[in-house]
Amino acid sequence: MSPATVSFWFEYASPYSMVTALRLLYALSPKRMPLSQAAASLMRGSPSCEIPDLSSTNIVFRPISLGAVFKAVGQLALPNMAVPIKADYLFHDVARSMDTLGQPGFPLQKQANWPPNSASAGRMTWMLAQGTDYINSLNAESQVPVPGQALDLAQTKVVAEWVWRVYEAQFISIEDIASPEVLAKLWDLYVYQPSKLDGRVVPEGLKAVELAQSDAVKDGFKNSTQEAIDHNLFGAPSFTTEDGDMYWGNDRLFDALFHHNVQDTQKIGGFCTKPKGANL
Repeated sequence: MSPATVSFWFEYASPYSMVTALRLLYALSPKRMPLSQAAASLMRGSPSCEIPDLSSTNIVFRPISLGAVFKAVGQLALPNMAVPIKADYLFHDVARSMDTLGQPGFPLQKQANWPPNSASAGRMTWMLAQGTDYINSLNAESQVPVPGQALDLAQTKVVAEWVWRVYEAQFISIEDIASPEVLAKLWDLYVYQPSKLDGRVVPEGLKAVELAQSDAVKDGFKNSTQEAIDHNLFGAPSFTTEDGDMYWGNDRLFDALFHHNVQDTQKIGGFCTKPKGANL
């Protein structure tokens, strides 16, 4: 049986998306996990921290603009910030999960630079998720491949590493991810290395920042966000399945990955396919 495909929709302003990104990085690159096998085994059964087995699943990284999603669904721009004690709990909860995953340092309270201007980081991520052929065609000003092509494992691992490093810069290193210099540095460290891409080469960081400001990439990122809206997404992280169902929240990762095993037993239909405003 061919692997199932699950899309991971995320935004760099979303702390819970950061937790999911780290879990997926560990799943794709187990050697990156700083925990011992014994420590990792203690997370089994934890819906928010257990590391999934992706051997039968293709993960597609789908960055979006959460502000545009909130606007489309009529939601407050920062719903978790509307109640101060809920905001305090959010940062406490994410810090607790990050500690459990062996990555301490997440702030225990809202930072002055949060939420960040994540548009440039989102566009660079969207571009990277289209693959090296897309990036190099864009750089050569030649006909670019149709977006949305499946990536091989090596490229998916690089996308996962990049996504985590942008989150790390934002929330742990407290860097400005709207800065071209910061993004170029991260790209040079974690993407611009042929050894990571099975020998394939991509442009250096500053050129990648420039390419991400092209109309093609801006439109691609905007279209990705619109696709999220069309799929009835209303928050991040969210996961969508091939048959049009959706799961919301870091703690639903395993449900999304397991979905293809039980989809034939479900009678209610996919959430992404339901008309907006329907009685769900």
